[in-house]
Amino acid sequence: MLELVNERDFLSIDEMKKLLNVSEITIRRDMKELNDRALVQKVYGGIKKIDSNPPEAQFAQRRMSHANEKALIAKLAIEFVEDGDTIFIDASSTTFEFAKVCREKRNNLHVVTSSLVTALELIKNPTNTVTLIGGIIRADNMSVIGTTAEKMVEDLNVEKAFISCRTFEPDEGTFETNPSESVIKRKMADNSNKVYLLVDSSKLFKKATFLTVPVEKINAVITDGKVDELINVLPKKVKVVHGV
Repeated sequence: MLELVNERDFLSIDEMKKLLNVSEITIRRDMKELNDRALVQKVYGGIKKIDSNPPEAQFAQRRMSHANEKALIAKLAIEFVEDGDTIFIDASSTTFEFAKVCREKRNNLHVVTSSLVTALELIKNPTNTVTLIGGIIRADNMSVIGTTAEKMVEDLNVEKAFISCRTFEPDEGTFETNPSESVIKRKMADNSNKVYLLVDSSKLFKKATFLTVPVEKINAVITDGKVDELINVLPKKVKVVHGV
């Protein structure tokens, strides 16, 4: 359905019934799901292709990549958070899933984040106090970057940092492709007592442009796979937390 509407710009319910050979009930269910994910726009009589430019749509598409793995990682990571903790959460689709679990499972958190969507998610729990880092908005990642943001992070200290990454090479550290995102995440790690890396297995054993958080700074890697390979390479002090 998504592929068809992206090709045609608009699909009516009647067209989908013929092209997909499924019932109208199924079509309406799938339409609602795609609309809720911000992948299409529901209109009278069908769906239309969503503008590829809105940042909400771009972020929603990233969230759906390896969605099951991210949900699993979030459930594992929550075990390292206690009510009342003061934590950093970076700007990524993986840590956004983690933020959703924090909002549901923990109270009285003090959270510093560079993510617009994470901040909005966490304030749905009125017991939380959320500090959104200020700076330049990076629309495609729904995050805040720039020298102002970097300076603000530099002046803050927290108990725990929960970060993700573009890629992770376990004998070196995390990597990013955006230089300011890299600086912010590095300073989050530097100013935290403990650092937890949330990373799905598709990003493991790869490098990108900017080395961000050296592996020596990481206390635990929370992931969904390639566990034996990680244990063989990571320093002994780095805990590997995993699920299937």
